[in-house]
Amino acid sequence: MAQKTFTSAMLTSADVNTFLAGEGGAWQSWSPVVTQGVGVSVTNTRSRFARYSRTIHYVLSLAVTSAGTSGSQVTVSVPVTAAASDLICGSGYITDTGFGNYQGNATLLTTTTIGLVPTWLFNASGVIGQAAGGGAFALASGDFIYIAGTYEAAS
Repeated sequence: MAQKTFTSAMLTSADVNTFLAGEGGAWQSWSPVVTQGVGVSVTNTRSRFARYSRTIHYVLSLAVTSAGTSGSQVTVSVPVTAAASDLICGSGYITDTGFGNYQGNATLLTTTTIGLVPTWLFNASGVIGQAAGGGAFALASGDFIYIAGTYEAAS
């Protein structure tokens, strides 16, 4: 989607409507790439993003179909290159079919990848403590990844 450039000092009602409507675009799909030490195969159940000027809102839901590497950080590609890295840009959780759910922060590791660092572990009884080593587990087939957040686009 092309970004609209406003050249006049006075905005028209059509310009304002274009901005409020996200430049006229609806939520769009994207295909995130997932790694955890190695490339992890996923089924994209619903990954969408919306752009409002340079603000990117995103949500993703992925079903894991192959294994990652235990103790490695889970990373996911972003739909639009970010303006900066090393910033918290959302939150998410991983449903680990072997044990429970890991919840944590999504951080822009680079301008093209989000790292999900699980910090809390829960099961059916509720929160049971901090995730060992910030997530010393391996993704496996049957797990799910859910992340949502907002960040600034590079341009």
